[in-house]
Amino acid sequence: MTKIHTIESLQRELTAAGIKPGDTLLVHSSMKSLGNVENRASGVFQALKNTITEDGLLIFPAFSYSSVTESNPDFDPEKTPACTGILPELFRQEKDVKRSLHPFHSLAVRGKEAETFIAGHECFDTAFNRQSPWGKMLERKAKSLLIGVDLTTATFLHAIEEWCDVPILSKEPVIRYILDKNGNRTLRTIHWHTGAHSENFFRAESVLLEYGALTKCRIGDADCMLMDCCKTLECMEPILHRNPDFFAHGV
Repeated sequence: MTKIHTIESLQRELTAAGIKPGDTLLVHSSMKSLGNVENRASGVFQALKNTITEDGLLIFPAFSYSSVTESNPDFDPEKTPACTGILPELFRQEKDVKRSLHPFHSLAVRGKEAETFIAGHECFDTAFNRQSPWGKMLERKAKSLLIGVDLTTATFLHAIEEWCDVPILSKEPVIRYILDKNGNRTLRTIHWHTGAHSENFFRAESVLLEYGALTKCRIGDADCMLMDCCKTLECMEPILHRNPDFFAHGV
C-alpha cells in the first residue's frame, strides 16, 4: 500500500529541516518527487503555510520567460502561466497570493508583508537588482528550499552572479509589456538573464555544504536541500570575485 504523507507529517519534516515560524522561504519544487501527499498540491501549500505561519513569507518562482517572448511580448500577471512547474502555477492562482510584475522572473508570494516585498520589481532593468525582491531576501534572512530538485534550479545563485558582476546579462535589452486589469500596456526595457551557467550550479554543492550554507533533508519521498541565502552569498561572493568563470561552461 502506498504511503500517504499527511499535512501534519510534512510539517514535522519541514520543521526538522530547519524551517521556522516567520521564515521567508523560496521554494523550488518537483511535485512528483514528494510522492502521495494528502490533498496533493493544496496539502503541500498548507504544510508550508502552517510551518512558517502568517508572519512569514512563502514564495514560489512564477517565471514566464518561456511564454513572454518577442512574438508574444505581453505579460499579464493574472493570466500568464508560470513555466516553473505545477506547484508554482497552482500557487500563483490562490486568492491570497500576490504576484510581482516582472515580465520574466515574477515571484508569487503569500504573507501579510507580500505587497511590500514585491513592490517595484518591474521597475528594474534586470530581474535580480539588489533593491528588488531578490535583494530583500537578504534583509529577511531568507531560505530557499529545493524539493526533489538540485542546485541547477536554485535561482538565487543567478542573483549572486549578477551582484558579483559575472557577465550573464544580455548586452542588448529587450522590450516587454505589462498588462493591467484594463488591458493597458506598460513598456519595460529589460536586460535578460541568459541563464547560461545554471547547468553547472552543482559545482557549488560541496562548497556550500562545507560552509554550512546548504543542508540536506528529506520531505515526503523527496530528497531536498535547504539553502541559507545570506550564508550562500557570504560563501560564493569571494569565489566569484576571484573566479567569475566558476560556473562557466567548460571550466
